[in-house]
Amino acid sequence: VLSSGINAEYGDRYTRFVMLLFVLCALFGPTVAKGSVGIVHMHGVLEGYYEHNNFKNHIERNLGIEVHLIDAYNYASSVVPIKTQVKNVGEMVREIASQYDHIIAVGYSQGGVIMRGVIEEWDNHNVAMFISLASPQHGVYGSPPLAEHFIPFFDWYAKNGIYKVLYTSVFQRLGLFNYYLDPTHYEMYLKSVEYFPRMNNERKGEEGAEQRKINFSKLRKLVLIGGPGEDVIDPWQSTQFGYYTEFGFEGYVVPMEKTRFYKKDLFGLRTLAQSGRVVRCTYDEINHLQFRDHQGMLETCVLPAISAIVEELSE
Repeated sequence: VLSSGINAEYGDRYTRFVMLLFVLCALFGPTVAKGSVGIVHMHGVLEGYYEHNNFKNHIERNLGIEVHLIDAYNYASSVVPIKTQVKNVGEMVREIASQYDHIIAVGYSQGGVIMRGVIEEWDNHNVAMFISLASPQHGVYGSPPLAEHFIPFFDWYAKNGIYKVLYTSVFQRLGLFNYYLDPTHYEMYLKSVEYFPRMNNERKGEEGAEQRKINFSKLRKLVLIGGPGEDVIDPWQSTQFGYYTEFGFEGYVVPMEKTRFYKKDLFGLRTLAQSGRVVRCTYDEINHLQFRDHQGMLETCVLPAISAIVEELSE
């Protein structure tokens, strides 16, 4: 009998303690708990998801928000066509997103192109923010700056004739060439590349264009991170939707606002920007690989953006 009385007494104390915690949380806790916001991260080409564990650990340690690294298309399989990756990664992202009220989508390098495709193809999504991390959102042109140091004459060839090879059906089976955009051979690009022009709504009358624009425009915030230390993406401004003019290397690089994507508002980029929903964070003196998890970049560009959107969702 004494034992039962002690258990009952402790049971009452525990019940009162739980009720007190509940009241305190209701009074002082945010409207949107961190548990209702998750982060989904897609890695880049020719690498594995676990190479972004430093990113995951830094975010979870500092913000307490769970980061899901997409375990798909690692290393050699990352050259599968972008269209296929968008479809299958999209299924994985939607399954994870069903656990949360809102998610933050992050895409590094090629993963940013894939994640944008996932968002555009996803009706009624719950993606509050998309962080594009050193990702060629306007495509790539020529050769990676890094390659010029190792392959003689490659840059010359890339500027003068590589498009003839990359726009063949054989090379378009490889995902890393699916976003090669030669502005001096634009019509050939539109005819030869299947998915990137679709994603950008560049071809007139393409099915689903208006819905893709609606889906992308639904984002509360778009964060574009890149910098002039970039040694893989040419031009580096593509990470922030800037690009070469129609004169290619004979011309110059224009910012996002001067591009066809923006001026024609093809997929909602101008809509987001004019409503104050685009943030460009330029971080200098780090190369492409360092954009994975450089501490200074994370604390300057990523952590403040995530904190701000979580606060906005809590209001």
